[in-house]
Amino acid sequence: MIRKLLIPLLLSGSITSMVYAQECEKLLSDGLYSFTKMTNTNSFSHDLRTYYLSEIFKSDMKSGKWGASLTIPIKGVPFSIGANDSEDKYTELKTKLLSITELNIGAENAQMLLQSVPNTNLYEAYVNCVTKNGQNNLYGFIQGTNVETEDAVVFTIHYRPSSPGDSMPKVTSFNVYPTSALLSGKLDVGESLKGFTTLVTCKRPANEDVILTIQTDRGSFSSKASAQDNMTGTKEFPIGTIITSYLNYEQFNTVTKNHDKSPGGIFTSNKSKWAPCDGRPVPNSKFQILTSQINVPDLRGMFVRGLNIFDPYQPVPAVTKEKSDPDTRVVGGYQSDSFQGHKHLDKDNVGVLISEKQAPNTPRQRYTVEGTAAVNTEGRIPAGYGDPRISTETRPKNISVYYYIKIN
Repeated sequence: MIRKLLIPLLLSGSITSMVYAQECEKLLSDGLYSFTKMTNTNSFSHDLRTYYLSEIFKSDMKSGKWGASLTIPIKGVPFSIGANDSEDKYTELKTKLLSITELNIGAENAQMLLQSVPNTNLYEAYVNCVTKNGQNNLYGFIQGTNVETEDAVVFTIHYRPSSPGDSMPKVTSFNVYPTSALLSGKLDVGESLKGFTTLVTCKRPANEDVILTIQTDRGSFSSKASAQDNMTGTKEFPIGTIITSYLNYEQFNTVTKNHDKSPGGIFTSNKSKWAPCDGRPVPNSKFQILTSQINVPDLRGMFVRGLNIFDPYQPVPAVTKEKSDPDTRVVGGYQSDSFQGHKHLDKDNVGVLISEKQAPNTPRQRYTVEGTAAVNTEGRIPAGYGDPRISTETRPKNISVYYYIKIN
């Protein structure tokens, strides 16, 4: 029956495109089920509407899971809801959702829905699927974009027949490493692929890559998802990476699921993924193992500054004296604030030097005329560049942020 249905579908470009779109929307919906943890009743539009009506969605929004704001297309009209919006705003959303029986998400609304989802590549995977299925000159196995969450990976396999009479591939070998990672989508030897897109879902072990390999009579396919906690993996930030964030520690923990593997959901140096850069000890962390440092750097009130040498073995030009740090330092070394040494010269109107008398550095002492007593001007006399900004330190313009460092 499947074989008979394939031929007319492939002969009709518009129908084929519709089937491909359905396959891609299934990839999108499966990814959203994983991201939202919503109940699956086999009606995605119904389940998504139910999720948005629930208190779980409100909690997810306020915790930052969907980022600062989310735009939901309702009857084709975008409705934006924010993490800090009032109860009236959430009531308005519920009222709009109750006026419809289902919430359909199509290609035109996918970006609107997913543009604010943090730390996922659902939209990228969806667009990749649509793009690849729209390229009629491609055939055979085509690598899709895998959808990865904190706990699982959905391997995406596209297959395009080379002609309407081309039969679907028959599996000769199917392997997942490690074997215990497989959750769903197993293909038996001798079984033919049932559609243009095949999904295989696996758990993501903490310290092992997941590798999928499929051999068929029409070619082979393989794909890999890096280990969730792989020190050398490129999927996540490597150990020792310092990032700036506008989120306080509680918000940061929520959106990164920082303490998910820690007993009691609190900070532990060997289980939490990130630590604030506040000088705390992190024994038995991967950060300690790699750097031999027991404490993370203390960046409270600090700017960060690059060292003069990053790679001593690469023959790159030396940094110039004007740009270099005048001190010899190692990573993590503290450097106090300072002001470059200088003196004031007193010249007449044509530039002839009158004296090189230097004002003392004691606070609130300024000389107005040579030889007169010090006058208390507090350094607040404008010199043609605007009113002086006086404080207890020398500093550039800045904004305050939080620093976090990857420790596991």
